[in-house]
Amino acid sequence: MNLQKINMDCIIKKLFCTIMLALVSIGDVYPQEATEDGHSPSEITYNGQYTVDKVPNPKTNDASAFVANPDGIISEETVYQLNTMLQNLEAKNKAEVAVVVLNSIGDNDIFDFGVKLFERWGIGKKGSDNGLLILFVLDQRKIRFETGYGLEGVLPDAICKRIQMNEMVPYFKEGNYDEGMLRGVKKTVETVENEEFFEDDSESEFPSFVFVVPVAVLLIVIIAMLLKSNTIAKSKKFKYNSERYNAMKAYGSLIIGMIFVGIIIIVITLAILGVSLISLFLLGFLLFMDMIPINILKNVFANKLRRQSVRCKNCGALTKLLSETNDNKYLTLEQSFEEKIKSVDYDVFLCENCGRVEINKYNEKHKYSNCPQCGTRSFCLANSYIATRPTYVSKGLRINVKRCKYCGFQQEDSVSIPRLTHTSSGGFGGSSFGGGRSGGGSFGGGRSGGGGATSSW
Repeated sequence: MNLQKINMDCIIKKLFCTIMLALVSIGDVYPQEATEDGHSPSEITYNGQYTVDKVPNPKTNDASAFVANPDGIISEETVYQLNTMLQNLEAKNKAEVAVVVLNSIGDNDIFDFGVKLFERWGIGKKGSDNGLLILFVLDQRKIRFETGYGLEGVLPDAICKRIQMNEMVPYFKEGNYDEGMLRGVKKTVETVENEEFFEDDSESEFPSFVFVVPVAVLLIVIIAMLLKSNTIAKSKKFKYNSERYNAMKAYGSLIIGMIFVGIIIIVITLAILGVSLISLFLLGFLLFMDMIPINILKNVFANKLRRQSVRCKNCGALTKLLSETNDNKYLTLEQSFEEKIKSVDYDVFLCENCGRVEINKYNEKHKYSNCPQCGTRSFCLANSYIATRPTYVSKGLRINVKRCKYCGFQQEDSVSIPRLTHTSSGGFGGSSFGGGRSGGGSFGGGRSGGGGATSSW
């Protein structure tokens, strides 16, 4: 009887164990509630670990949220209290603190994981970089503070470590993650809340250098051209105003060429440094616009040198520049004709003391050249026609007819036309541009400074 009783007890115990095991198994396969990013806890916890891409950004669904608790490690009440504290902190001084509580990140290093997550979300305000990431990883039994550049002064590594060891780790060791997180975040808020931060609104504006550089370049060029003009005016190297005029024109053209090269160098350098495309475009556009007033100034200074009174080479008295109407009687018929067709402009200086006349010549329209027959600058293209059309086996011939508008001299020049060639169409491969770094979520776009601290329990 005793043996039968013992056997019966064993059977009952085995049956009880079998029932309990079945219940546990049913619990494992029962559908579980999805987390914030659409994955069920079993999918993340047992089939894999969180990656930076898979961590749900709390601001995706709620712009006022700061806490990501996808595995339910801390209670909803604690999440609510943490969000309230962090909302008040942001309202007070614009600082942004993100709290992320995860069951596992696999074999990933918590430091590297924290830096990447911080950069991806862009925690903190752009420009002030006043962000903080508090990252809790249960299976590694670690807590990490990742600070932005703007918080490294008020939250140095030593302070971060002290908050972790004094306010958080003691409670984490007891499994009281709610209390540890509340105390740690509360102490962090108390440390940061009296600090003043100024949010940079440059995201919606252009950097100041975009406007400062073109203005500075224009002012520097104006001063340089003014000094150069005075130097040319006083220089004994130039005998005639036409020489001074051409020297000033050449200097102005050199300045414009240097600015053009400078634009290319500046834009490439700033692009390498990460300046936005629209800022680079605006800077380049404004620098190009500088060339308009610079070209106007070049002509103003050149014309001033052209028309300045000069000393008579006979008696040393100052000469007088005659008007366009009065200077014709001192010009030859050829020169008057050149002025009429605007191929040349003549300035006539008259010394009223001794009657000496000085004539300066300035070429205008480049379509004219000197006539081989009479020497007048009135020789230009009058007609052009194809005498022989090109084929695939032989060249063609074009006849250019040039005629002097003053004396009527005519000259024909033949120009060879290349043979026709067969062309084949080809396709072009497509290409795409790579995207820049994304701040992610709707945090302020801050950057990680790499500072902070990590503690274990």
